[in-house]
Amino acid sequence: MVKGGYVKPGKRPVLRVPFSPLEVILEVMALVGVLFSILFVALSWPDMPPTIPTHFGASGRADAWGGRETLFILPAIAMALVYIPMTILSRFPHLFNYPWSITEANAARQYHLARVLLAFMKAETVWLFAYIEWQTIQVALGKAEGLGAAFLPVFMGVVFGTLGIYVYKGYKER
Repeated sequence: MVKGGYVKPGKRPVLRVPFSPLEVILEVMALVGVLFSILFVALSWPDMPPTIPTHFGASGRADAWGGRETLFILPAIAMALVYIPMTILSRFPHLFNYPWSITEANAARQYHLARVLLAFMKAETVWLFAYIEWQTIQVALGKAEGLGAAFLPVFMGVVFGTLGIYVYKGYKER
């Protein structure tokens, strides 16, 4: 320990903070999002044209096109770069980077809040990918014109809203 009770990241207490019901719900939501993406691609595959949207611009309209095999990219990213790493990372909250001091007195509360933040961000990101996948397929089938103009502001609002709530709660619990 050093001045002010601050514990350096390598010296923070390693606690087994039980998962809350909210964390379990968010974990299930994230897993369902990944499975939904995979299942939706599999069910839609026979109806897919050879060329599908591969990118949407800030306006929400498709602005690049490619082969239908690119439908597998978002579910693969959701699983390999979001779901699995964030699930593993959530087991080690003592290694996270916090915007305030972690002390022995506040560690359990801070670890819990940080894990809840991670679970929210994982679920939000996975469902973002699922929505993009869904809309990509809808555009490819001629049932939609894009992601919609509100997509980017709504997604950014959700993400920054989640971060804002975490910062507020984390600051109160420091």
